[in-house]
Amino acid sequence: MTATAPNETLTRTELIDSQLARAGWSKQRKMLLEEVLLQVATPDQPYGKDQFADYVLLGSDGKPLAVVEAKRTSRDELAGKRQAADYAEAIKTKTGVDPFVFLTNGKEIQFWDRDRYPPRKIAGFYTRDDLERLRHQKQYALPVSEVTINAEIAGRDYQNEAIRRVTEGIDAAKRKFLLVMATGTGKTRTTIALVDTLLRAKRVQKVLFLADRRELVRQAMSEFKTHLPNESLSRIEGGTTSGARIQFATYPSMMQVYQRLSVGCYDLIVADESHRSIYQRYKAIFDHFDAIQLGLTATPTDYIDHNTFELFDCGDGLPSYYYSYEQAVADKNLVNYRVLDAQTNFQLQGIQGDALPEPLQQMARDQGVELDELNFDGSDIEKGVINQGTNDAIVREFMDKCRKDARGLPHKTIVFAVSHAHAKRLYESFNRLYPELQRQGMAEIIDSHMERADATLDDFKYKTLPRVAISVDMLDTGVDVPAIQNLVFAKPVFSRVKF
Repeated sequence: MTATAPNETLTRTELIDSQLARAGWSKQRKMLLEEVLLQVATPDQPYGKDQFADYVLLGSDGKPLAVVEAKRTSRDELAGKRQAADYAEAIKTKTGVDPFVFLTNGKEIQFWDRDRYPPRKIAGFYTRDDLERLRHQKQYALPVSEVTINAEIAGRDYQNEAIRRVTEGIDAAKRKFLLVMATGTGKTRTTIALVDTLLRAKRVQKVLFLADRRELVRQAMSEFKTHLPNESLSRIEGGTTSGARIQFATYPSMMQVYQRLSVGCYDLIVADESHRSIYQRYKAIFDHFDAIQLGLTATPTDYIDHNTFELFDCGDGLPSYYYSYEQAVADKNLVNYRVLDAQTNFQLQGIQGDALPEPLQQMARDQGVELDELNFDGSDIEKGVINQGTNDAIVREFMDKCRKDARGLPHKTIVFAVSHAHAKRLYESFNRLYPELQRQGMAEIIDSHMERADATLDDFKYKTLPRVAISVDMLDTGVDVPAIQNLVFAKPVFSRVKF
């Protein structure tokens, strides 16, 4: 016996009713009407005939906010589009309010904001608060292109160009954008000026800023606070959520809470450093929320994963705006780096037993060592061979060649170590070789193994000492310390993106 697809009534009672209830719509609380009689005019019956809308969702003023057109699961959810449009027109004629439209077959839901966008798939029904916020925006929003950009937040030509690409796209009903801007060209400030423009245009009211590390969330929040002092800001952490207008979270923190939040909770989601693994690991966040999405990255376009382009609807591999490192240097907005090459070969290339000179191979055999056991890459050597001489050499070379201030102290510096154990050995080299400077706290370890690393990082950013931050991965992508003049790669770096 084959199971038959449920008819429309069953689809409604078994699926759609509970989906609506999950978004807070209830008949008891006078928020939802079923089988609503409407007089619909059609070309063959210009004076209208009676028809029934499956559901009408009511606002807190008791007026219709949205119509829901239901089909049974075996039918396409878009099949009732024309029908729903007729119902919406009938409501608009009668009440002066143009309602939103949901089209569903119990499995898929499409949301139709008729005069602004074509229908689009969403992950659930909007709540009443979401729809009322959206209605408010429709009533009072200005064309974004007419709102001036605050030049005190982002005044450079290329920053304005990036903002205009997004605002013009929003006016043209686009909902996904990717800005690719070289490190140091002010992605965060560009984003803040964009958010400010959209808030003033009443085009968005709730914003979520996502980053992949706590330090980057903290840093972004502090910049937003500086440039938008009157906005309410909060951080989502440890499973707690908030009602602030601009919210900040790491991707892992958001993964803990997103299912508790409604699909229409945010108007804009900003994904910082979005070349990372967001497509594989965190795509669920972007699928859940029905918001305008903005991806930010400094990764050169050739290195951006094809999936990232697709996630932000850049199917042709072209971001919404691209400002490359080379262009920024040519425009004198960035200064090119200079490389001082001071590596020992074995650190970079490692040791392969079969590549050793014959006398050394013989010596190894004489000691009973299998040559194929001698196969270390550079980072394995630091982990496996405690070579304090090399670490001392790195520290001496750095102190000899780095950029220094008038007192002879190094300008602000990050040293990238292989591991926490390696960072500790480099720190011990500083202690042993330069005790008088270390007594003042010139070099400190700043990584996730250290208690209160955030506080030490703030000292490094804003105080005279420490001058040297020895880190593993905490201070690489996206950390903003304008005073830095030296970078020491005390480990091999094979990623151009990281470099």
